[in-house]
Amino acid sequence: MRRTLLANLGFLFQISGLLSIIPIPIALYLGEHEALAAILLGCVCFLGLGFLLNALCERKDLDFKSSCIFIVLAFVLMPLIGSVPFIYLDPFNSTNPLDRFTNAYFESISGFTTTGFSFVSNSASLPSSLLLYRSLIELMGGVGIVFLLLVFFHSDDSLNSLSNTLGVENCGEHFKKSFSIVFLIYSAFIAFFTITLYILGIRDVISAVTLAIDTLTGGFSPSQVEFQNIITFPMRICLLLLMFLGSVNFSFIYHFITRKLTKIPKEIQLYILIIATGSLLVTILSGTNLFDSLFHVVSMSSSTGFDYIGIPKMSTTAMSIFFLIGLLGGCGFSMAGGIKMFRLLDFFRSVKNSVIETVREEEYIPVEPAVKDDNRVEVLTVDVSIILFLGTLFVFSILFTSIGVSFSDALFEVGSALTTNGVSMGVTTVSMPVGYKYLLMIAMIIGRVEITAILVSLYTQEHILEEMSYNARKRIELLIRAIVDKLKFKKRHAR
Repeated sequence: MRRTLLANLGFLFQISGLLSIIPIPIALYLGEHEALAAILLGCVCFLGLGFLLNALCERKDLDFKSSCIFIVLAFVLMPLIGSVPFIYLDPFNSTNPLDRFTNAYFESISGFTTTGFSFVSNSASLPSSLLLYRSLIELMGGVGIVFLLLVFFHSDDSLNSLSNTLGVENCGEHFKKSFSIVFLIYSAFIAFFTITLYILGIRDVISAVTLAIDTLTGGFSPSQVEFQNIITFPMRICLLLLMFLGSVNFSFIYHFITRKLTKIPKEIQLYILIIATGSLLVTILSGTNLFDSLFHVVSMSSSTGFDYIGIPKMSTTAMSIFFLIGLLGGCGFSMAGGIKMFRLLDFFRSVKNSVIETVREEEYIPVEPAVKDDNRVEVLTVDVSIILFLGTLFVFSILFTSIGVSFSDALFEVGSALTTNGVSMGVTTVSMPVGYKYLLMIAMIIGRVEITAILVSLYTQEHILEEMSYNARKRIELLIRAIVDKLKFKKRHAR
């Protein structure tokens, strides 16, 4: 299995290396020689290691467990190689070699996971070719270069076994056809909105391209000052639409464009309801105008992290609403992070069924982990996945408080990393201790890869996870039964 994993990683590095070539002629044309050397070095590292692994190992189809391991390794190793240009240029003015490496790795992980945390105080000071490179690594992680590899070198059966873990939904008869259409449509979105932003006033093509990619993938964002200076109201409407497109389920976009949409899915309905409710609450509680509230609510839910009104400076209540919206996230099979709408729907359905069975006083037998086909096993139930996500947030936040910040600030900062949102309370800076930088790096990777894939990768026997999920689910049902019984007891005594 190790040789197979290495071979697949080798091909992944090759694709990354080919995409890294794009900024090189731009750096050459603009005369950005330092950036040219840095990006070229990173490109050579990607291609060289990729060809070496492909030559030494044999690429075969991956099963469920090895595919999960592959995805985790991809989001650890790709940023490691992708950090080479940042190590070379050191735009962070690091004080020592360890800080230099850590800062570069942090920036690269933030890009690949589409989080958008950055240690660069003024992105406008970076060479244009490096800005494009930074946006391209977001595209690799956001649109899913990992998924591209899975599509072209895996059978439909093995992809079907991964669909739950990856949050992937098949739009048509074949996964490969669906994914090909995914990349075509997202590429069309980037091209269309780049042209639109150029027409609306961003006359620098590189800036228009990077802004379109950053908005769609939910990655790096302009500072508040840059936002006020360059982003006009028509542009904000354009960005609002692009953020929404990046946060909704791709199957919805696919069926809408192909005119096969018969009704709006419940996931989209719930997502729109949360956006509308959140926007109204923020407007009422903070006095922000409705459009700005809507823009920032969509920004948080889509994990884009654009902020020009200063969310960290708002009232505690308004900040709590933004935090909750970011935590819930967007739809499945999208660029957004967070818990996601499909899990919320499944969780509500699970609670509803448990309550109904308890109220009826019937013996309730929890559903065993169901085998969908020969390869696909429901390893973790949705409610357990949500509990693990929230537990990770709580534990990481407690650890982060040791830096000297309040628990609420730590909760917001870690939550921003776990949901790949990138909005900071001002705590995440280049001067923070190294250990806390790595804590946020781990949180960003968990948020992008998701806890299920990581647990499957770590456990040697899948049935352990199934038993853990079954036992946790049973405890939740017992808790619901106890609550319902207590309510019924109070009702009898009230009579």
